[in-house]
Amino acid sequence: MAIGEVEGGIYVVDDFLTEAEEKAIAIQLKGEVWRYNWPSYENSSSVRPCWHVFIAGKGRPLVQSSLEELRGNKPWSFLTHVWERFLALHDFKITLLGVYANGQTFGQDTIIHRDNKVHPGLTIVVFCNEHWPTSWGGELVFYNDTKEHIIKAVLPKPRRMVVFDGRIPHAARSPSNTCDQVRMTLAFKTIIEE
Repeated sequence: MAIGEVEGGIYVVDDFLTEAEEKAIAIQLKGEVWRYNWPSYENSSSVRPCWHVFIAGKGRPLVQSSLEELRGNKPWSFLTHVWERFLALHDFKITLLGVYANGQTFGQDTIIHRDNKVHPGLTIVVFCNEHWPTSWGGELVFYNDTKEHIIKAVLPKPRRMVVFDGRIPHAARSPSNTCDQVRMTLAFKTIIEE
């Protein structure tokens, strides 16, 4: 598979993670101390924040690369191999701005948002649960530009990666009330250099 365009692109890659990477991520996420109330939407009482693990991206507000920070984060440095494999899928000059994990339980739907407001960039979302029946829901939902219509929904699946134009409005649906796990994802946020 190759990523040939940015504008409007949504790509789903199954079995992107190796089994070893899947296990390493699971070990890290099960051992991490998750932070609650992220993102913080103090001005909106109807938003239900999710759980969060910061991995790399201290320079994101200044649009600085977080690749060296990721390499230096010993427990998570193996993700540089995931990043390098992703780079082989396209020819864009791209900067990694941040890496983090999100966790959601029932009722923690995220708001419809854009990762990149103006500048083009790709967002990479990796589903991290080793087992996920479709009845648990938790779709990653994409909307048209006016946020009035769903244009695509992607179900979580072990080792699945979704790559999309960060300017596309999207939201993560929470798992159903029958789900006994946290819906876990890794996100790689980028900007494409002009």
